[in-house]
Amino acid sequence: MKRVNLLTKYSVLFFTIFLLLFVFLSQVIDVSNETLITVSLISIFFFIFSIIFIFTEINTPLKKLFAFSDKLKLRDDYDDIDHFEKKISEINTILDQLSDLRSGSMINKEMYQITDELYSVAQRTKFELETAKVFKINRNEFMGNVAHELRTPIFAIQLSLETLLDGAVNDEKVNIDFLDRAFNQTKRLKSLVDDLISISKFETGLKMSKRYFGISNTINKTIDELNALAENKNVSLEYDPSIANGVSVFGDEERIKQVLVNLIDNAIKYTSTEGFVKVSLDVKEKEVFINVQDNGIGIPKKDQPRIFERFYRVDKARSRDAGGSGLGLSIVKHILEAHSSSIKVESEENKGTKFMFNLKR
Repeated sequence: MKRVNLLTKYSVLFFTIFLLLFVFLSQVIDVSNETLITVSLISIFFFIFSIIFIFTEINTPLKKLFAFSDKLKLRDDYDDIDHFEKKISEINTILDQLSDLRSGSMINKEMYQITDELYSVAQRTKFELETAKVFKINRNEFMGNVAHELRTPIFAIQLSLETLLDGAVNDEKVNIDFLDRAFNQTKRLKSLVDDLISISKFETGLKMSKRYFGISNTINKTIDELNALAENKNVSLEYDPSIANGVSVFGDEERIKQVLVNLIDNAIKYTSTEGFVKVSLDVKEKEVFINVQDNGIGIPKKDQPRIFERFYRVDKARSRDAGGSGLGLSIVKHILEAHSSSIKVESEENKGTKFMFNLKR
């Protein structure tokens, strides 16, 4: 169906009514020619005035708003950060123009409401673009980090195997050493892949199996599993279970155990020989605070806000030597957020670190 613009429809309607009125006055009432001319002139003046009014109050503002809305359309394939910047800059210009249009004294109430709504749409579009830009940057950075982290163990395995194939396999003094190196790197590779899968599941909304469970029992099981690691470094693992006897918390026990494993494992790795790692509880009426504290190397103040980012390492060389995927604390953060909790850190270089989180009772 062909659409007709407003001014054309109004003109047709006006002149149809005018002709009917003219016929009525001339044929039915039989008024004088002077009266007909006067009525005709008044009608023409009214028509011109009304056309100017419609054009000024409706047609022109609508065309401007239509042009703005057309500029707000987004492409499906913003594959470059510069494209995001360019579009955000365009929307900032549109917001300024809409703001000027809204503040105009001649704009009518209805046009003001439409302009105000379009201004809100432009603001939402700008926010979505800025969010998408951040996601794009994070995704690119994440993919680069994944590629780098995967390349390191793969290269080490390849190097060990090439050395063995070049003749070291027949040298009993070094062949086991190179096999151990390759095996350790495969374990590191598996740990990285497992953590990547975990991160992916958490970010896509992994469901938790929540129920009440004894927090002290979970801590004891975790400490038992990590005792050997602590003994190898001559680090003391401390926990007093009597504080929380019979205390239950609500959550996914396996995931909370994963949090404890990550925190205690990190504490052991970054605590010097003959140091200590202490797990303690602060039991309140409606919640329990869990603390994991060590007297290790600590975390510099400037790095503390970023330690929960994926692959962020305070000391890259030392972190890789200690093992791990660089995703542990990010996984901890995701798990606790799924429990409507958060993790806090207090640390001082060369004096130790303390991680704290809470669970509902």
